[in-house]
Amino acid sequence: MYRVLIVDDELPALRFVRSIIEQFSSNFQVTGTAASGEQGLQFLQEHPVDLLITDISMHGMNGIELAQAARAMLPNIHILIISGYGEFEYAQGAIQAGVDDYLLKPVSISKMTAILKSLEEKMDSDSQDLSSTLLPAIACGQPYPAEKAAQLFQHRSFRFAVIRWGNLDPDLPRTLSATSIVPHSENQFRILRGRDENEQILIAPEGPMEEFLSNLSVYMTRRGSLPTWTAVYTPAVREIETLTDFITRALSMLYYKTVIGKHQILQFTGGSATEDRICIPAADLKQLSYFISGSKHKMVRDWFMSLAAGWERDQMPQRQVWHMVRQIIREVASVSQAIGSQFEETLTDFNAIISSASSYTDMMNSLYALLLDSSSIRDRKLSTRELYDYAVHYIEENYAQPLSMQSVCDEIGISQTYLSRLFRKYSETTFNAFLTRCRMEAAMKLLRDKPDLLLRDVAACVGYDDSSYFTKVFHQYTGKTPSQFTE
Repeated sequence: MYRVLIVDDELPALRFVRSIIEQFSSNFQVTGTAASGEQGLQFLQEHPVDLLITDISMHGMNGIELAQAARAMLPNIHILIISGYGEFEYAQGAIQAGVDDYLLKPVSISKMTAILKSLEEKMDSDSQDLSSTLLPAIACGQPYPAEKAAQLFQHRSFRFAVIRWGNLDPDLPRTLSATSIVPHSENQFRILRGRDENEQILIAPEGPMEEFLSNLSVYMTRRGSLPTWTAVYTPAVREIETLTDFITRALSMLYYKTVIGKHQILQFTGGSATEDRICIPAADLKQLSYFISGSKHKMVRDWFMSLAAGWERDQMPQRQVWHMVRQIIREVASVSQAIGSQFEETLTDFNAIISSASSYTDMMNSLYALLLDSSSIRDRKLSTRELYDYAVHYIEENYAQPLSMQSVCDEIGISQTYLSRLFRKYSETTFNAFLTRCRMEAAMKLLRDKPDLLLRDVAACVGYDDSSYFTKVFHQYTGKTPSQFTE
């Protein structure tokens, strides 16, 4: 809402202008009226105003003088002159006073609303330009011009929220050091980028709490049915200057409160979040060592799944689980030479696992594969990137064979869960989509180079025994049948 002051010594004209604004311009709010230039100037000195609408011909201080004084006092104020006088000297004086527009009486509703619409667009643009500079600086605790912030935010209150889609990335910094405005079509929020693309800061103008929470809940679901998302919001309205402190403390709350596989909207408490770190008992870790030393892999898997079930039941925060799994990895490294020789790489791989897991059960399955299903990998001392590149190269060389995810995993010596995670980490596609792409690109090349080749032979050359199924997949991929593509 843009705040408007109307100044006119003719009360009927003043009331008419006010009624136009109230009935036809919902984004403007008349916060004051004055019957003289002097009263108008006093109001400007005491109250924040975005738009000044003033008559020119008034007793005492006229509209041009008021506009000049207003411009000197508030350089970024917008001014609309209304007058029954069309003489050149008045128009010239308005230009010199730096007014935004000039309207003659009698005021037409259509012309008035058109001017207000134009002013609103200009003010929106000015506000966005100023916000794009000020808000990132305020959010990160960097120096910013206080007078411009006062101009933009004076006497306005807001509700804040920090939101995160998905799990926490253990490698993220604990504080926000840089940010920028996120362009969007959501009118109820101003949005800043968080520490990565999965995190945002929302700033909402003061309004009913129920409406704010409803808008927040709807916004959180915009990325589909993610198993995990977390939001921290302020229950009470706050001044914009408190945004820095809120972000710092809200990020700390995310750090300690995010639970994998759970949706949460947390009320900001204002205090400092802390944790009492939970550890796996030494006796339980000793039992794990016994299972691994004796190659009792089924018992290890059962031990892992029991832990995961307990964490899901107790809704254990991700950060606590992260600490406990690192205990497990250290314990395994102490009895497994393969893991011990690549201890740091294993911790890095686990960070990738916990960042993308859909549940603690999913995470522990991937951890089991990392620690116990990949001894051949460990012997080769390949990095995760090298494993992904090896898988891609193997698919590109063997797509014409009856290839499956399991056959590729058997070749590399990893589990299907681990291979899926490699594709999630290093590409924007899945194993199956990548295999299909390799086969379809090869099929299109064959059809271009050898248009007389029989369809069943083309299918067989790219790994399909069934030419009907090949035709269906080809049509889905290219939008054409093989015969249409050849033509």
